[in-house]
Amino acid sequence: MARGKGVNPMTGLSRPMSEGELRDIQGQKQEAEASLKYATENQVGGAGAAIDKNKLKAEINRYDAILQQGTPKKVAGVRKDDMVKEVERIKDEMRVNMPTRDEMDHPAKNPGAVEKHMKWEKRNLENIQKFKSLQRQIDPDNPTNTNYDLLRREK
Repeated sequence: MARGKGVNPMTGLSRPMSEGELRDIQGQKQEAEASLKYATENQVGGAGAAIDKNKLKAEINRYDAILQQGTPKKVAGVRKDDMVKEVERIKDEMRVNMPTRDEMDHPAKNPGAVEKHMKWEKRNLENIQKFKSLQRQIDPDNPTNTNYDLLRREK
């Protein structure tokens, strides 16, 4: 796992997990629980005897810890209002020199559009990460709220 400033040691991420990542971990946990159930029910002389039940229990506990630490915390009140204001400020900063939707949808008509986007993305990397992190905390149940492409102007 990655180590560094602000990195969660359990998830290896410096941000809350996305909805897809959470579903993936939940699926892995369910799979481990099903394997444990199979091993418990088919113990004596069967295929379940070869499965290490203690390892499966430890894996299930690890998935529980990852889900607990990686799930974005619900925020409310003044804190949420401040976060929404910060997101609006970041959106305004990100829209400056952002390639338009038309440029990105038709790069053949717009030479240099991809390079323009790459430069824009590099300049705004910190804002993009902060935007996504704040959006996950403000509305963790909305999987599309971190999509900054929705900020693009049409033309």
